[in-house]
This record gives sequence, C-alpha cells and structure tokens, in this order.
Amino acid sequence: MGEDRQVWDELLAVGFLHALRDAHRDATLAVFNGLSRAAGFTDRSYGFSAFDVLATHIDRVFENEPQVVRDNLNQSPGWRYGRYRILLKRHEFGNVRQIRWDRDSPTKQAVAQQGYRDDPQLVLPLTGLEQHDTPGDVTLVLAHSATEDPLEMELFLGRPRWNADRGTAWHWVKQLDDTIGPDPRRKLVERTMPLWDDGQEDVPMRLREVRKTA
Repeated sequence: MGEDRQVWDELLAVGFLHALRDAHRDATLAVFNGLSRAAGFTDRSYGFSAFDVLATHIDRVFENEPQVVRDNLNQSPGWRYGRYRILLKRHEFGNVRQIRWDRDSPTKQAVAQQGYRDDPQLVLPLTGLEQHDTPGDVTLVLAHSATEDPLEMELFLGRPRWNADRGTAWHWVKQLDDTIGPDPRRKLVERTMPLWDDGQEDVPMRLREVRKTA
C-alpha cells in the first residue's frame, strides 16, 4: 500500500480529516464575516488572518482530544496524531499544485526535503526535523485557501516534494471536501447518546480509536 493511501485511510477512519475540514470552514466564515473591505481590509489582510484564525480553530476542535497534541516545527504551528505531524500552508486559490517550496520558509523547505521511499531525492541537512522526529515520523502539509465572492474553499493534505527542479510540488496530495464521506465521530456520538435526551447540550465529538490488528 502506498503512503498516500495508508495515511489517508488512517486519518480518515478516526475523524481527523473531518475535524480539519470543519475547522477550515468555521475559520473561513469567521474571517470573511469579520473583515470588511469597506473598512480597508485587503487580500493581504485576509491572508494573514486566514492562517492565524485557522490555527486557532484547529486548536479548538482538538482541545478535548488527547490523541492530538500541538507539535510546532520551529515557529510553524503544527499538530500531531500518532506519527503524523501536520503544518499549515496558505496557497493562492486554484494553485495548490504550483507551490514552490524552494522559495518558501526554511521550515517548509526542510519539510519538502524529507526522504520519501517512493521517490528518493537529495535530503539536505536542514535543521528542525531531526530535533523532534524519530524514524517513521512524517510531517505533512495542510494547504488552505478560499475566495470571498463567490465563497469557495480549498483544503488539501499532502506530502510536499522539493521542486527546485520546477517539477511537481507534491509526492501526493488529496483534497478534503464533502467527498471524504460521513464523519465517523458523529457515528460514535450517536451510539453513545441516551435515548431519553431531549434538549440537553450537544455531546462533544471525539476522534475514534482504531485498533490495529497484527
């Protein structure tokens, strides 16, 4: 099984991908509803706000989830589930596959130069990754973008590829949208809700625990 399928299936099964999608939707609506172009906010303003607000919403969606912890890389906000760390990257809408990692921050450059078993490439000794990770750990990127009029959102998870050769920007990348299917966290809540519930506060959704078999 390829890494993309393995990562996707594992994170999908516990609701991790659904949580990221929900956080992105809520953050995007908060930014567009809170900032007014009439008041002088520009695309640059929206861009910085979108990044910061998304980080806040991801913290919130995982605040009661012990399986997910904050795991920043240098000063780049990150979250870890098991052996996977996820960092944020805002991209120009519609151009997620044209990101130039070799022109990005030193942290993102280091992430793009991780060794990848299906496509070996030169790995430079950049600092940051080696300090925290152990063999088998993987740092992925959550690429996000949105447009205001019309309101459209893009959210992708993938493994960046060092593309100083002007080649593809990703070893693999997949979109987080409605096609990822039903939220497994909701099924867990439905099974545990009492039949006599009639107006009590909503039960918080939790990531499912997937038991691995030998």
